[in-house]
Amino acid sequence: MARDIKKIDAKGRLFVPTRQRETFGDSVVVTNSLDKGYLGVATTERFERIKEDTKSWNTVNPNARKIKRSILGEALYTKVDSQGRIAVSNELWEKIGARPGDEICIFDEDDKLEICTKEFYDKEDHDLSELAGMESQYYVSSL
Repeated sequence: MARDIKKIDAKGRLFVPTRQRETFGDSVVVTNSLDKGYLGVATTERFERIKEDTKSWNTVNPNARKIKRSILGEALYTKVDSQGRIAVSNELWEKIGARPGDEICIFDEDDKLEICTKEFYDKEDHDLSELAGMESQYYVSSL
């Protein structure tokens, strides 16, 4: 996973890293992430698979409903313009405390990106020592 740092332009757009442009094609989906402080950007194909997977979730479970509302309900389908930029709504930027001109960290995960403000990332705890011995549970093929 690679990290890029970009700036949100005055119109709320963000440049997709060059290595992702071919993977993403001409449209993507931007939505909330499962992780606080992050947005996810996925190919439309990946997002459609996520939507399909959630159909089997138990809707009696309040956590399932909350995740579906947050991830599916707030999803923004957007085009990648000729310069490789995507427009993100003010509402989604506000979810992570971002504004035009802010620096954004972009994490590349094949057909998905994770985005947070650089300020948020710099304040996050990146000490992984507490995870020692738990590595095998994080190698789940469906992630």
